[in-house]
Amino acid sequence: MSASSWRPGKRVDIVGGGPGGISTGLAFLKRGYDVRIYERQPECQAIGGAVLLSTPVLAVLRSYGMSLENVGSYTVTHFANKFGAVRAKLPFNQEVEKRMGIKGWHYGVLRSSVYKKMLELVPEGVVYADHEFASYTELDEGVKVNFKNQKEVIADILVGADGIRSGVSRQAFGDPQLFHTGIRLWLAWCDHIP
Repeated sequence: MSASSWRPGKRVDIVGGGPGGISTGLAFLKRGYDVRIYERQPECQAIGGAVLLSTPVLAVLRSYGMSLENVGSYTVTHFANKFGAVRAKLPFNQEVEKRMGIKGWHYGVLRSSVYKKMLELVPEGVVYADHEFASYTELDEGVKVNFKNQKEVIADILVGADGIRSGVSRQAFGDPQLFHTGIRLWLAWCDHIP
C-alpha cells in the first residue's frame, strides 16, 4: 500500500504527531487504512522525560514491527506518599509475562527513545508537519478538517491526538476544565532490585 493513497472509506486523519498519534497511525496502517498524521510543529518531537510502559503496550509496539531490544529496563513499580510510605505496589503477572514473552510488567523508558523507534516505522508521506488544527466540519461523505495554514482535507475518520489541550476534543466536547492534581512523579534507576 502506498502512503500517498487516499481511498474513500479508508481515509484516516490524525491530528497530533506525538506518541499517541503515531501509535494510532501505525495501527490503522497495519489494518490497511490510508493515514495522514498532522503535526503543528515543524517536525515530530517527543517531549517529556521518562515513562512507564506496561507489557501489553510493549506487545502492541512489537506488533507494529518495533524491536524491543534495549527498549528499557523492567521495573518494580510502587507509589508512595510524601512521607515515603508505600501506598500501592503493582505486582508482576507471571501468566501475562509468559504469554507475551516479555519479562516484567513495567518498563522504564525515555519517552524520546521509544518515540524515535516508533517514528522509524512510519512510511514516508504519512506525516504532515506545520499543520495546526483549526476546526472540523462533519459532512455526509466524511469530515472536513481545516488547518490554520488554510489547508483542508476530507477524511472518513478524524482522530484527535493533539495533546492535553486538544482542539479536536475541545470542539467535540467543550472546555475540559483542566486542573493540577498535585501528583509528582520521580524517575530513578537502580542496578539491583532485592
